[in-house]
Amino acid sequence: MGTKTSDTIKRSVFTSPAEVEQSFYEALREADLNKLMQTWADDEDIVCIHPNGERLVGSQAIQASWKEILAKGPLSIEAKIPVIFHHGMIVIHTILERHYFATTMGQKELLCHVTNIFQKNLGGWHLILHHASLAPPDTALDELHPTTSMLLH
Repeated sequence: MGTKTSDTIKRSVFTSPAEVEQSFYEALREADLNKLMQTWADDEDIVCIHPNGERLVGSQAIQASWKEILAKGPLSIEAKIPVIFHHGMIVIHTILERHYFATTMGQKELLCHVTNIFQKNLGGWHLILHHASLAPPDTALDELHPTTSMLLH
């Protein structure tokens, strides 16, 4: 990847991509920006694409976007139905995110297709890409295939 970031975020040492992903979603549920940024790699080539959003590259842009989002409070998101690809020091998770939010007409739900890519280096596993896209309105969780793990060679 590219150059390291110059910010003062102390990166956590994660022993698996699943541990990174769990911490990422916990941070969203807790609206904890520092915990969220600890899941990201210490690299300026990291990328985040929010649903209907632009491509954000680098720690500063990603942190600024999440700061704005989390300023509104915790996010109620569940990660469901992962398909996992292993390729050496890179692991790719494609998942379905279920977002819950309150409206004047009661609680609503929104589904997003998400790709999270993790890389392992001397500092453990970290997130290098989070890409979320709105799922079609007729997407149903029960129609999607169960958890799958694939080894790429």
